[in-house]
Amino acid sequence: MQSMIRRLQQGRTVPDICGLQGGSRALFLAEACAGLGRTVLAIVATDDLLEPLAQDIGLFARDPVLVYPSFEIPPYTPLSPDPATVATRLSTLHRLQEAPAIVLTSAEAVLRRILPRKALNDHSELLIRGEEVDREALIDTLTMAGYQACDMVSREGDVAVRGGIIDIFAPATEAGPPDPLRLDFFGDTLESLRSFDPLTQRSIREQEEAILLPASDILFSADRRRWQESLRTAISDLGLPRQQAASLQERLGQQVRFPGIEFFLPLIYGGPGSLQTLFDYLPADALIVLSEPDLLGRQQDLVQERIQANFLEAREGDIAALPPETLFLDRDEFQRISARFPTIRLCTLPDPDRDGEPVTIHTGDHSLLRQEIELERKKRGLLAPLADRIIRWQQRGETTIMACRSGRQAGHLQEMLAGYQIRCQGIDAPLDMNALPAADHVHLVEHPLSRGFDL
Repeated sequence: MQSMIRRLQQGRTVPDICGLQGGSRALFLAEACAGLGRTVLAIVATDDLLEPLAQDIGLFARDPVLVYPSFEIPPYTPLSPDPATVATRLSTLHRLQEAPAIVLTSAEAVLRRILPRKALNDHSELLIRGEEVDREALIDTLTMAGYQACDMVSREGDVAVRGGIIDIFAPATEAGPPDPLRLDFFGDTLESLRSFDPLTQRSIREQEEAILLPASDILFSADRRRWQESLRTAISDLGLPRQQAASLQERLGQQVRFPGIEFFLPLIYGGPGSLQTLFDYLPADALIVLSEPDLLGRQQDLVQERIQANFLEAREGDIAALPPETLFLDRDEFQRISARFPTIRLCTLPDPDRDGEPVTIHTGDHSLLRQEIELERKKRGLLAPLADRIIRWQQRGETTIMACRSGRQAGHLQEMLAGYQIRCQGIDAPLDMNALPAADHVHLVEHPLSRGFDL
């Protein structure tokens, strides 16, 4: 694993890497980001793999772990994504421009074209405690940035105004789940800026400053007349039937978000060709990691088929729809753009059609251990065969680390293993795999891991 990272540090190409099983892929991604000091973008086949992988990486990584999910709505349908998903995506795009991070995304998410980087930055507001702030202008800015007025904020994208107090639930700009902010004004002076718990309404901490990201990627221009002229030109260039063009001009010209407006995103920013991709937000030296490239390619093909089918269905139903190439990357364009970055392919098995020999990093996934425990369960219980295996590992001088979901689980496990004369001690996450503790104890870490592995 370290030899592959050294090759990347030297600017050399890396062959396909095979053999990483269980949670060892998470370890590889964490080590790559730390060893290179660069952002790593890992692309997996489907969205359901993102959160478990992010959780696993958190066991090993000191660098931020960011998730960039897809909208998970069928293309060309009058539906809009969940506000929490939008907030997660915008948060990741913002944080990508800061320190190196491990970014996880899916085959579908990476194909969608997105708002220009400049638009995101221009619509982000920096608030500093003690400064003069035009409250009414701030409220107008938040409305233009996609925030929804409510009585009490409960999710990202909410804003509540009560006299001299403004509560804002903005997308996160730092690690951890976001907390809403309470802005307390005296006149136009921002006297207090603090995060709070939306359930108890209790303050969490005072802040000197905060960045308010937009709550939507549909960011209308404040210069309405000029924007409408640009919109009219962009719609005209599409060559839509006159009735569709007129209807679209009317709906978008009102600058009101409606379900499915995301599929007209290019028109918001000046027409086809105005959007960017996730790759445009990456640092120039970022590393791309393709997890199971064959599966990834098949998933991208399925996404493309669904896009084309829904586009044709919309056109046949006389529904205004922008050409797929204005909203999505196709597989060829994805490969061309991603080729600008150094790329690693992680494969379960070698690809016989690829040139060059793959590198195999031998890891175990504990499947045999699970079978052994299950076979011995009725005779000896669950713990006895595990204790036998731990003792054998220790006799070979191997360090054993057990990932526990909670401190309570770790405590129970320590008590039960003591009955087999196995000593345990706690260890903190993230783990430093280059300075593993001694093998004479089982080391319990309070951090879940989806699947164990051997190195």
